[in-house]
Amino acid sequence: MIKSILQLVRAPNGLTALSNILAAAVIASSGQLNLSVILLILASLAFYYGGMTLNDCFDYKEDLAERANRPLPSGQIQLKAAWLFGLILLLTGLGLSAAFNWPDLTAFYIGAALACSILLYNSLIKEGLAGSVMMGFCRYFNWLLGACFVLTWQPDLNLEIALLGVPIWFYITGLTFLSKQETHATDKKALLLTSFLMFAAALSMAALLYTQLATDSQTLWIGAGLILVWLALLLKRLIPLWFDFTPDKIQAMIMYLIIGVIPLDALMVAIAGHYFWAIAILALLPPCRYLSKHLYMT
Repeated sequence: MIKSILQLVRAPNGLTALSNILAAAVIASSGQLNLSVILLILASLAFYYGGMTLNDCFDYKEDLAERANRPLPSGQIQLKAAWLFGLILLLTGLGLSAAFNWPDLTAFYIGAALACSILLYNSLIKEGLAGSVMMGFCRYFNWLLGACFVLTWQPDLNLEIALLGVPIWFYITGLTFLSKQETHATDKKALLLTSFLMFAAALSMAALLYTQLATDSQTLWIGAGLILVWLALLLKRLIPLWFDFTPDKIQAMIMYLIIGVIPLDALMVAIAGHYFWAIAILALLPPCRYLSKHLYMT
């Protein structure tokens, strides 16, 4: 039963949500974290796992035909129980967001935007590019939830911090659009848009590095080098997919990109000059990779 629940919520993916929170909080606070960030981490995990659960609830009929081994269509978990579980997790995420830095409700407002994005994606806006964009916003709001570690409800003062979530939006939008091909691999053009969005993620990081994150020339050059290395490693995996565009290869690429959220978050922290925290975030990579070998991720 426990393994079925872990499969339902896609447990390994939660480590990528955690890395979002840590990266955003580290950058927004200039590395001055304290234990209160745990509330934001717990809220993020509740939102993420709730969203994954409700995703399978909404996709129940489709999964009966295409993914019969999943916990719901296989009968390992009852559909009604999954609905209740998913909704309770979303409400828990909202409660934890409200509790953070009370009575300031910035985290609650962003948590509410995240919850709405999750529900819209799962129920109404899932297909095609629009669905991919909506999933990008889910991650974007999750990233902003981490930035709530220092944010207050004064948008004019927080625009720079809000822009820091743009690379993760590009990355997740591209990842999600490619994932639409993982079952049938019928539209190779999806890989073209995904590649464009990954380049956009790199360019947005470079722009943020130059305009906001680099404190001196050394940080600027180190950051630029790290972005180029990240892009080269990504292209090393994307280019072969052009020549072998099959469901198995796409699924492997999607898993690589999901796990790759952790290095992306660590990269963002590193180019901001917080090298210790970047290494700490990268430490989430081995357990995520280990869990991915035993539990469903995509």
